[in-house]
Amino acid sequence: MLRLLAILFGFLGIIGSAVAQPNWPARPVTIIVPFAAGGGTDIIARVLAERLSATFGQRFIVENKTGAGGMVGAGAVAKAVPDGYTLLVSSPAEIAINQHIFERMTYDPLKELTPITLLAWTPLIIAAHPDLNISNPAELLAALKERAQPIPYSTPGVGSGMHLAGEFLKKLAGPQLHHIPYRGAGPAVQDAVASHVPLTIAGMPPVVPYVKTGTLRAVAVTSAKRSVLFPEIPALAELGGDYREFDLTNWFGLLAPAGTPDVILQSLHTAAVAALADTTVRQRIADQGAEPVGNTPAEFTVFIRAESDKYKRIASATGVKAAP
Repeated sequence: MLRLLAILFGFLGIIGSAVAQPNWPARPVTIIVPFAAGGGTDIIARVLAERLSATFGQRFIVENKTGAGGMVGAGAVAKAVPDGYTLLVSSPAEIAINQHIFERMTYDPLKELTPITLLAWTPLIIAAHPDLNISNPAELLAALKERAQPIPYSTPGVGSGMHLAGEFLKKLAGPQLHHIPYRGAGPAVQDAVASHVPLTIAGMPPVVPYVKTGTLRAVAVTSAKRSVLFPEIPALAELGGDYREFDLTNWFGLLAPAGTPDVILQSLHTAAVAALADTTVRQRIADQGAEPVGNTPAEFTVFIRAESDKYKRIASATGVKAAP
């Protein structure tokens, strides 16, 4: 018995030593992005990974793990060993939306993932191919009323904030919208640029370059007010009436598996916030149409719960459901 206790306490001591060890990271860290390369989540993650690599002197590698509205990638992080070597850069879908539209999830985002900080946020943008001849909210509503066939619109996937924004617009403006889901904002926007779909709803980062060149036309943002970075783009909320409730944004958060040692979480938080305060990083994020944040874990936790409550109401109002 004494020998068994000695072994047990020795094992616990090894665990405690490993948890408290100051040499993290001793090998490359994987940041999982649950959507395809080229989307807003991916772009923000790569900006962060570059700076964290420089800060810690160890590689932070972005891995795109797509599928099931972001749940494949987020689920992989939720089930990963909580040792600081697997992290998540998320969007609202896999953290605050999917639990309200999918019958089943393989993980509980509020229990199995630990918020570190909100990295940045961006309005959603409705953008059209120039051939659609739409450049503002009034013209969009007119087109939805005049067309005999629904206008297809692309999004990063079923259950994304962009999908819910489109269905909320459909509920208010009429049935002439048809959702075309993709595995990430990158391919969704690219197909709009190529005119395979005439309309797209996405976060700012993957759309901004095409708006600047005129390849896509910015129709509206879905936040309550106009973007500080692009004040010339009107907000749907400016239409008044029921449209005043339109306040859907895209955001990007850094999370870790629940149970990750506090010392590692604190190091990550400190480094991420410092990165977001850097002038170069802030400019790179602003160039994508996003605004850096860098709040505390407690503030990010409150934010996630508020977002979850909001999307629960919108999912109920629109009737959006996704296959398990």
